[in-house]
Formats: sequence, C-alpha cells, structure tokens
Amino acid sequence: MAKNISVTLEQSGGFAGLMLTKTVNTQTLSPAEAQQLEALVEESNFFQLSSIEEASPQPDRFGYTLSVEVDGRSHSVQFSETNMPEKVRSLVEWIQTRLR
Repeated sequence: MAKNISVTLEQSGGFAGLMLTKTVNTQTLSPAEAQQLEALVEESNFFQLSSIEEASPQPDRFGYTLSVEVDGRSHSVQFSETNMPEKVRSLVEWIQTRLR
C-alpha cells in the first residue's frame, strides 16, 4: 500500500520578498507521481536532515522551509537557495515544477 505523504514547501525572499507556499499530497497525485514523490523523499533521507543556518545572509536570495509528513510522522528543515542540500534539491525542484 502506498504511503500517505504530504510535502509543503514555503519559499520566501527574492526581489519582491514574496512568500509562496505549495503543498503536494500523494492522495491527490496520479499513482506514478505519488511513486516519484515517495522515492524523492526516501532518497533525500529527509528525516535525518537538520536546518542549515546561512553563514552570511544575502539580500534577495530565497529561503525555504520544507516540511514532510509520512503516515503521521512529520519533520521540517530550513535552508536557503545557496546552502540547499544537494539531496533535497531534486525534491524541491520536483514540487516547484508540479505546482506552477
């Protein structure tokens, strides 16, 4: 049985300082997309990640909060576009392309 996965991506900053929130849930995706999302969450080892502080904050850069809930277990991390963990980048990009 497929896992119930909900991923919320909050993006803030940029030139306009806008806050964008996008949520995707396996219950509302096609079976193929749900499988892709599950694989991306697993490959990122998301529940082992910690937030990353920006060493020297840069104006007009994007900041992100990524929250994942899998079968009732949830975890959130924060990072910026400059220090985004590589193993999370594909998950973030996947969410962004699905929800434009």
